[in-house]
Amino acid sequence: MIVPREALCTSRGGAPTDETPSRTFVNPLRDGADPWIVKHGDKYYTCRSGRRKIIVTESRFMTRPERTEVAFDFAQAAAENPELAWTGYTIWAPELHYIEGKWYIFYAGGQRDIHKPPYTWQRAGVLVGDSPFGPFECRRLFTGDDPEQKPENDIWGIDMTHLEVDGKHYAVWSGWPKQVDDNSQDQLLYIAEITQLGEKMTLGKRHLLAKPEEKWEMKAGGEWISLVEGAAALKHGDDVFLLYSTRGSWTANYKMGLLKLIDRSNPLDSRSWEKHGPVFADDDPHDEVFGVGHASYTTSPDGRENWILYHSKKALTGGWQREVYLQPFTFDPQTGLPVFGKPVGKGELKRPSGEYEAELSGMKSE
Repeated sequence: MIVPREALCTSRGGAPTDETPSRTFVNPLRDGADPWIVKHGDKYYTCRSGRRKIIVTESRFMTRPERTEVAFDFAQAAAENPELAWTGYTIWAPELHYIEGKWYIFYAGGQRDIHKPPYTWQRAGVLVGDSPFGPFECRRLFTGDDPEQKPENDIWGIDMTHLEVDGKHYAVWSGWPKQVDDNSQDQLLYIAEITQLGEKMTLGKRHLLAKPEEKWEMKAGGEWISLVEGAAALKHGDDVFLLYSTRGSWTANYKMGLLKLIDRSNPLDSRSWEKHGPVFADDDPHDEVFGVGHASYTTSPDGRENWILYHSKKALTGGWQREVYLQPFTFDPQTGLPVFGKPVGKGELKRPSGEYEAELSGMKSE
């Protein structure tokens, strides 16, 4: 997504009174883009970018944070370690993952302080630590084709995420076929096996996973490229999905598609995946939600409901001012595919199942 993603976000929904917790929350939750949430134990963690920082929150609740900290400060890290000069500006789409006992934050960053296109310096990186709040070690992840993985042969890559299938780990990201000095190339989805975890995380050879080729994925007026980006894994029973976003993120055409894994023997092969879509969209200019996408997924505190966290443009006209929404979704009992329905728009929703009870129980025990 060739846009700046650096605004700090403020929460504005779901706060309880002093006497009793609210049974509802208010959409949108906050300003911001590319929202990420992960459930670990009985806590939810979110991850977002600030100016040269990555911010992590922790909470018992999906609908609002209880603890917010700067997990990594790139300016401070670069001052202490000049080898980090390749990254630290225009931090995009950080994602927090817990993998085999360690915490990982995948992100994209550049070596120059740029606030408008072309964003040609974006490269993939990962932070590795023992706590979601750090301290972290920062490592570059090579997303090019050079088997020797020389930094000068790296290729633009953003929106990296983690996928686990049958005990093997993979990285999925949006990238270019080759490195150029403008934003003229379409963005494609790539996948590589993670051949080493930990502070020395390493990716294997990249494979083309998906490209924009369906009519609903192709650029139209005002969009200078076609793109697929912002992938995130979703599992349900034995099914494995990769949800992704497509069309111009600066337009109301932004929407979501889905890849379903139909052959678990080789997730690196694009033929092992089946494309569906669009699966989440709202092209009605009379609605309050425009250009939905770049989502993450989790379950309610009691595990009975599925929820999607996504962003939407704040206005119908072009631009990247966005806000974050939360709503429940289900799965089709016949096809097994997720059913997201329409974006809910602004207003109150019932809190995720078990959240009110968890807060009420906590208040009684204090």
